[in-house]
Amino acid sequence: MPLFMLGVALGTLSGICTYALTTDGHLSAIIGAIAATLTWLGLATLAILDD
Repeated sequence: MPLFMLGVALGTLSGICTYALTTDGHLSAIIGAIAATLTWLGLATLAILDD
């Protein structure tokens, strides 16, 4: 659950920053979703490699 929340938090932060810079809601939503997904995949990769 903490990894999920970290992904959500980083995705939200990325989306907010993108919206603040571009004022494009669709672009910021896409960037936020990509950031959250990459966070989850990166942490999952680290967890798998750690085993």
